[in-house]
Amino acid sequence: MQSFRKICFLLVTLTAFGASLARAEISSMDQALDIAGQQRMLSQRIVKAYLLIGQDILPDKSSIQLHDSVAQFESQLSDLEGYLKAGEMARDLKSVRKEWASFRKLATTAPNQENAAKLIQQSEELLSLTQGVTSNLEKQVAGTKGRLINISNEQGMLSQKIAMYYSAMSWNLGVSDLENDFKAAVKKYDAGLSELRKADANSEEINKALDKVISQWSFSHSGFEKMDGQDFVPFVIAMTTESMLKSMRKISDMYAGLKS
Repeated sequence: MQSFRKICFLLVTLTAFGASLARAEISSMDQALDIAGQQRMLSQRIVKAYLLIGQDILPDKSSIQLHDSVAQFESQLSDLEGYLKAGEMARDLKSVRKEWASFRKLATTAPNQENAAKLIQQSEELLSLTQGVTSNLEKQVAGTKGRLINISNEQGMLSQKIAMYYSAMSWNLGVSDLENDFKAAVKKYDAGLSELRKADANSEEINKALDKVISQWSFSHSGFEKMDGQDFVPFVIAMTTESMLKSMRKISDMYAGLKS
């Protein structure tokens, strides 16, 4: 298992390099907004996987997830750079690229608690920068469609952020304000899910998909309640938030398919 993890870390660099050579072509602001929103999520997903590997929780699956997420971030960042070649957003992407280089280097080291604490801090900076790109792109998408795409993608990010904070607390990292940050992310997820469910633009299919996420979210809360007694269930939270992410990914695609 240990050798498998080492192989995964080695493959990160090779796969990300290959992905950068075979960029997909972004053809619309809708698509660019969707991809930028996914970058936010990946900044949290990578750290979550790193923390799980460090605790030997789903180590093989988490190693593959980290490897794939690093490669996806690299590829998507190249896609955005190819589409947004000038102006404020191009300058913003240069800042993302610079922060990403440092973040990626740390994220692909063998996990330990000291580096995990540093990676959580770096993830906040990377998230802030990718958020800036996403917010600017949202302004370019007409009507409520841009906001719905943005919120649904943000929900995907928050599911990974919640799992990241939870995993950090279960590993006893001692990072300041972890519990408060965790509670803030949970509160924001609640608010976003409520706003999406009330959206007038929702089709019956979208509402059914959102109801599924609401059910998954309710199950996650049962794991959160155990925290008061320091009884953490990171395996359960990792699996549930993964399902929530996949469901919200489909919902985001459905919002992207709506007419403006």
